[in-house]
Amino acid sequence: MDSISQVIHDCETCAAIKQAKRVKPLWYGGRRSKYKYGEAWQIDYITLPQTRQGKRYVLTMVEATTGWLETYSVPHATARNTILGLEKQVLWRHGTPERIESDNGTHFKNSLINNWAREHGIEWVYHIPYHAPASGKIERYNGLLKTTLKALGGGSFKNWEQHLAKATWLVNTRGSTNRAGPAQSESLHTVDGEKVPVVHGQLLLAVAAPVVQLEPGRL
Repeated sequence: MDSISQVIHDCETCAAIKQAKRVKPLWYGGRRSKYKYGEAWQIDYITLPQTRQGKRYVLTMVEATTGWLETYSVPHATARNTILGLEKQVLWRHGTPERIESDNGTHFKNSLINNWAREHGIEWVYHIPYHAPASGKIERYNGLLKTTLKALGGGSFKNWEQHLAKATWLVNTRGSTNRAGPAQSESLHTVDGEKVPVVHGQLLLAVAAPVVQLEPGRL
């Protein structure tokens, strides 16, 4: 019994999970984030078939308080492409966040990312390996995005880059109304009184075809 206790004590993953009780991820346990709109994001990469233009990866970025998804396609999952994607899709559209969460991949955990985050005053938090609650939100959105891309491609990921913008929009507007980004014109009060914009799906459906029906169990 003593040897088992010692192994658990020495296990880096176990120690990290204990540490998480003090510094919990944004969506840990389903608790509402303390952050205001645009202040915190969770990011990841998904891998897709390589396009003729050499694109193979999509940087996915989910806003903490609304679940708003941003995407950015790249040929390689690198620190430099991560920074470019964050600047174009997050900082220039939603403002500089206070916190970003990611896994421990080398495209996220490196000196270039650390220096960039420090220069912008961003707290970069790395997920605990093999600890599902830490990355549950972004993984769910990755699944939704892949499902939508496949549906738009007629059951495959053919021409996925051409469908990426529409797939992202469909994920973001899959409800009757969905809290969105500052580019939208109408605002909605959140629980804590903060205002965030909304997208009215019915207005946009008039100019989008075909409509992809996602399975209810996957929403």
